[in-house]
Amino acid sequence: MNKKAEWKIEPGIVWVILIIALVIVTMWIGSWECRNDEDCGENSFCNVKHLCYKPANETTVIKTENKYLLASFILGICIIIAAIILKTEDFKLLHHVHRFRKK
Repeated sequence: MNKKAEWKIEPGIVWVILIIALVIVTMWIGSWECRNDEDCGENSFCNVKHLCYKPANETTVIKTENKYLLASFILGICIIIAAIILKTEDFKLLHHVHRFRKK
């Protein structure tokens, strides 16, 4: 019954590992500056790293001009070129090697 592949973990060792893990998690959570926005002061909020963050003066940038004319022109030319390439007979023959061009 005492083979090389057999091994078991003693229950005492498991409890020691769990207690150490619980202490580490408790210390980690205890080091957080805040858990939610109410833990921080006025005009600040709790970020993902659990630190209180007070943003600087906020400015709003409103962009009213969109320059999509050149991009749409290039995209249109690409679509036309792709349609021409797909329409040609030589392109079809490249993909069907088993067919021969009849002259």
